Amino acid sequence: MSSHHVPRLEDTKTTLDGLGQRVFLISGVLGLISLAITFGLGMTRGDNLEHFAFSYLVSFAFFLAISLGALVFIPIQYVTKASWCIVIRRLAEVISCVVPFMLLMAIPVFVLHGRIYGWADPVAAAEPAMAHKAAFLSSNAFMLRWAIYFVLWTGMGWFFWRTSLKQDENGDLKLTRKMENMAGFAILVYALSIALASMDLVMSVDQLWFSTMFGVYYWAGGFVTFFAVMTLVTMGLQNTGRLTEIVSPEHFHDYGKLMFAFTFFWAYIAFSQYMLYWYANIPEETHWYWIRSANGWGKVGLATVFVTFALPFAGLVSRYAKRSRKMLAFWAFWIIGAQWLSLYWTIMPQFSESFVIDPMDLTAFIGVGGIWLAAITRMAMGRSLVPIKDPRLEESLRFENA
Repeated sequence: MSSHHVPRLEDTKTTLDGLGQRVFLISGVLGLISLAITFGLGMTRGDNLEHFAFSYLVSFAFFLAISLGALVFIPIQYVTKASWCIVIRRLAEVISCVVPFMLLMAIPVFVLHGRIYGWADPVAAAEPAMAHKAAFLSSNAFMLRWAIYFVLWTGMGWFFWRTSLKQDENGDLKLTRKMENMAGFAILVYALSIALASMDLVMSVDQLWFSTMFGVYYWAGGFVTFFAVMTLVTMGLQNTGRLTEIVSPEHFHDYGKLMFAFTFFWAYIAFSQYMLYWYANIPEETHWYWIRSANGWGKVGLATVFVTFALPFAGLVSRYAKRSRKMLAFWAFWIIGAQWLSLYWTIMPQFSESFVIDPMDLTAFIGVGGIWLAAITRMAMGRSLVPIKDPRLEESLRFENA
């Protein structure tokens, strides 16, 4: 018989209380100030806000990918009828539900898309190589697709979140069945929409490049970063006396396993994409990698092999690392920084021929991240951080790794 201690919900705090207001104000103010500094720096560059637009795009795409990672994590758990994640599922629900707020955060990208995307330039759009892409890569089509993406993502996120909150009130088991029935369809819609959205948002920065694997590449990076964020958020809450014991070392062990697994998966996709282009060696395909191999960018690309894959892979492979809070926190921070660097390497060479991290890039990260965290905190305030009447909650509280 297992000697595992089973905690009770009533023995720990499961709401933010006053902490939420403090985090909301601090992160919101810090985010707004940082974005104001970023815009001010952009105005001084004399490039018609082009550098600002690219710096902002990197951070917006980064934090959007995390929320989208949370969005698909939820239906995956319903499809698989997983129980281990019940105690932390509400945190994922809240992170996914800021997607409609990200539409407001996307306004600078929409307004300045002519500074970012070559296809928005009539001269570039008239090139023979763009003839077969002109109908897809146009400003009107771009805006229409993003309206559709946000409607789909908002509907998915709010359906699972609101239904879960309703179950907190009445404990109706039919609501679980309702979410399970919707989950498979939600995953399908998600997969199609994020594949297209990643092409629009990131890949079309170079309008001549194409890849059938890029959607998975972008998703994998956001998904592993989502688990890193969940690790740190859960630890932060426990450090303030919330969710203590409810989220046990067993759950953190699974955080570690997921970070480890999707670090490898991201590297597999990244290598597969590169290998296929290297093997074919077709000029119109390889130019994307050629740009990212010159003037310092090649060193960044090589560094991502170690920073984004090899080091976290080696660091998380052991059971000890997955059950040590300090090591798990270290690698969670590491993965967040490494995935940001990887996305920076993907986007910024289209703006600058040489690799230089500008202060504007860092203030944009703090600005978008601060407002993103404030939005998440606001959504969580006044609500339980645990789905208190989920039928598998007791099983989740008893969860142990084999």
